[in-house]
Amino acid sequence: MDGYRVFTWDQQKFPNHEKMLDRLKGQGYKIVTIIDPGVKKDKGYSIYDQGLKNNYFATDRDGIPYVNRVWPGKALYPDFSNQAVRHWWAENQKILVNHGVAGVWNDMNEPASFDGPLPDDVQFNNDGRLTDHREIHNVYGHYMSKATYEGIKTATNKRPFVITRASYAGTQKYATVWTGDNQSLWEHLRMSLPMLMNLGISGFAFCGTDVGGFGFDCTPELLSRWVQVGAFTALFRNHSSASMRDQEPWAFDEKTESINRKYIKLRYRLLPYFYDIMHDEETTGLPMIRPLLLDYQNDENVYGINDEFMSGSNILVAPVVEQGKTARMVYLPKGNRWIDYWTKAVFDGGQYIVKNAPLDVCPIYVKEGGIIPMYPAQNYVGEKKISQLTLDIYPFTGKGESCYEHYQDDGESFDYRSGSYNLYDFILKRSGNLIEINISKTREAYGEKYQSFKFIINGIKPLEFLVDGQTGKIENDDDQFSFTVSNTAKKIDLKF
Repeated sequence: MDGYRVFTWDQQKFPNHEKMLDRLKGQGYKIVTIIDPGVKKDKGYSIYDQGLKNNYFATDRDGIPYVNRVWPGKALYPDFSNQAVRHWWAENQKILVNHGVAGVWNDMNEPASFDGPLPDDVQFNNDGRLTDHREIHNVYGHYMSKATYEGIKTATNKRPFVITRASYAGTQKYATVWTGDNQSLWEHLRMSLPMLMNLGISGFAFCGTDVGGFGFDCTPELLSRWVQVGAFTALFRNHSSASMRDQEPWAFDEKTESINRKYIKLRYRLLPYFYDIMHDEETTGLPMIRPLLLDYQNDENVYGINDEFMSGSNILVAPVVEQGKTARMVYLPKGNRWIDYWTKAVFDGGQYIVKNAPLDVCPIYVKEGGIIPMYPAQNYVGEKKISQLTLDIYPFTGKGESCYEHYQDDGESFDYRSGSYNLYDFILKRSGNLIEINISKTREAYGEKYQSFKFIINGIKPLEFLVDGQTGKIENDDDQFSFTVSNTAKKIDLKF
């Protein structure tokens, strides 16, 4: 910003910001800019002048615009409880998105202030029912998020990407949230797990933390362990204070960079699985990161566990969250067998196991019968045209049946609400020495449908497999049996 004036660009640092944003977009970057509510008190600055002319700012009891101090210095606070102000703020989003900005991060919107908190008697319009700061404080960030969301939606006709620091019940309709200014401490990594799980079951499914910690100096070990958690959270960003040491993976050493790359690539491969979770969340409310007790309420052993979590219903993540540890106890819930994602070893549920976990290993387990849709690794969403869906399948070791529904749409518009999406059902059955996979396309109304499906079958090597009754061809004869079928295939039989 130009002197922290919101909706402006520093012309010295960014002399041609539109060209810069266009170049970055061509490289796959989606730029998110920060916008605070505090409007700099500066005659001749258009946002300040407009707000003052139209009585858009919160006032003192005498009707004089209230002034406090934030990053721009003396600043005034838009009265987001007033619909006219929200509409004005929404219109201003065009200043950003029309120049190529892809999303907006609303910060300092508690609202924060440097010269003490806003007094209780600061006045707000509240859509015609006058009130004071005591009533508006908790919904201030909510209203700002709503205005930002509606402005971006109107300007782009796409699903807006909005981050907010302050929120209230219902803000999940408009913004993603993070847990605020944490520190680069192991205690804060441990604490983030129950915080994110609580946010999830409270309705805020799209949440995350500042990976690596915002304040203090992060260490290579702490960043490596934190990124292993962040890869499974909806909002995943490494973020730190400008006054701390550089915290990018490459600012440490080759080992740290390699571990970060490993889990970022894993996240990109798991994107269709995560997208299925978020699609399901829109209708069921079930979050992406879940406490074990949500899926295993009949297992009393999980009630006190807050250092493991479920990612959807098929993946259990048990990260290492203590300094210097290279192994940990993992509890596997009753009622299922569990397969180690890395070694493919099978374990009965209802027991604690010891998992060796050197710095580059985050313990991950897949529920028996689990089906995990995967994409090829990418540097950014949209880099590759996805014509093939990979299904990573973990068959039952005994008799069993499971079903997985996969969802596909364009990823950014609202066309899915009028029916432009695809649905695929994959049913996995095991009986004796036969594994059967049924493929059902229950809806194909979105044009970019898959041309083929690749199946990875973990733990078995069939003697024979049939695709719609015809003998299939083994692609690669290694420890991980895999094969590809066309989008028209309906049934696969594996005999072993």
